[in-house]
Amino acid sequence: MGSSNVAQTTVPSGTSLEVTLGTSLSSENASVGDAWSGSVLTGRDGIPAGSSVSGTVSAVKAARRGDRAMLDLELASITVAGRRSTVHGGTESIIAGSTRARNLGAIAASAAGGALAGKAVSGTGKGTLIGAIVGGGVATGVVAASDGYQVSLKPGMALTFTTSAAVAVRQ
Repeated sequence: MGSSNVAQTTVPSGTSLEVTLGTSLSSENASVGDAWSGSVLTGRDGIPAGSSVSGTVSAVKAARRGDRAMLDLELASITVAGRRSTVHGGTESIIAGSTRARNLGAIAASAAGGALAGKAVSGTGKGTLIGAIVGGGVATGVVAASDGYQVSLKPGMALTFTTSAAVAVRQ
């Protein structure tokens, strides 16, 4: 056997892992199979925060007139204490103009601009909320009426992945 000092933890299927992206990705130029990397944001189930993760782009659709860009990411491996383990999991599709994309900051320009305009007009937080909603609506309208927004993910963005199979993580 030889490696009795190596501990092992089983991470069950359906486990949520918060990951901080370390790679820039855009629906404009990404291809299926492109690699990305990141790190575990919040440790859990024997996986400490800061553990390295890697994955690939599993689906991508660039923005086209009247259509929405989309980006799907897949989790492929996790490295704990220098030991790499294969892991299978994914994250919900990130679709341009969606509430989720705006919350992630993937296409934040129009929504943020609306939030700033709302605060400037009313001078209150309520105006900021209204401005953000209006700005988000503008983003969705632009997607329908033009070439639309690409999904753009930047390093430091936090994404939640869900494992689709149990994985034994060696420590």
